[in-house]
Amino acid sequence: MEGGHVNTNTRGKRGILLFMRRIWGLADTHLSFAQPKPMDIFGDHWRDHPARIEKNCRAVVEENDLLLMPGDLSWAMRRPQAEMDLAWLSALPGIKVLCKGNHDYWWDSDRPLNYPGLHDTPFISEDGKIGVAGTRGWALPNGLITPEEQAQSDKIVAREIHRLRKRLDAIKDCELKIALIHYPPIPPFAEVLAEHGVATILYGHLHLGGNESTPPEEWRGMRALCVACDRLNFMPRLIATIK
Repeated sequence: MEGGHVNTNTRGKRGILLFMRRIWGLADTHLSFAQPKPMDIFGDHWRDHPARIEKNCRAVVEENDLLLMPGDLSWAMRRPQAEMDLAWLSALPGIKVLCKGNHDYWWDSDRPLNYPGLHDTPFISEDGKIGVAGTRGWALPNGLITPEEQAQSDKIVAREIHRLRKRLDAIKDCELKIALIHYPPIPPFAEVLAEHGVATILYGHLHLGGNESTPPEEWRGMRALCVACDRLNFMPRLIATIK
C-alpha cells in the first residue's frame, strides 16, 4: 500500500485510514449510467440526482474522510452493467465503504467487491480504532403469508444474521463500531448489533413518499440513522467527527 491509499482488498483485512476527520453516510444512489433508468419517475426531487450527489459530496467530503454507503447503489442486474456506476462511486471524494442493498443484484453477497477505490465490509482503520461491518438485512413480511413464504423469510433472516455476525466478529477489537445495513434494523438484527457493541447503525431503503416511517434514532444505546439520499436532499449526513 502506497501513498496513503486504502487497500482495495479489505475483506477481513485492514485498510489505511490516515488523518481521517469525519465520517459521512449516504445510501440509495440508484445509479444507472450504462442503462439509464431516470429516478424522477418517483418525483421531481430525483431529477439529475447523480450530479447533485457529486456536487454535494465534493463540497463537504474530504479525501481522508470516511463515506459509508449502505446499499441500493446501482440498478444494474449484472456486474458488467454496474462498471460505470462503480467508477462514478469510486471517483467520489473520501474513503468509500459499501454494503449491498435489495436492488444491488449485480453484487454477489458472498464475494468481495474488488473494485479500486471502493471497499466492502468488514473494514478496519489502519490504527484499529474504527471498524465497519455490514450486510443487506431483511424486511419481515407484513400481513398474512403462507407457511412456505414464512419459511423462506426465516431462511433469509438466518443467512443475513450469519453474515452480520461474521463481519462483526472481525471488528470486535475496534473502539468505534459502525454497522451498515440496507433495510431498517428490525429486532433480529438490532439485537445482534447491540450484543456486539455497535455505536451507530446506518441504513437506507426508506424513501420520501413511502408508507413506512423511520424508526427511533436511538435504541439500546445505539444510534440508528436513515441515510437514504432523497431524505437528505442528496447531501451526505455527518455521522461523527474524529479528533
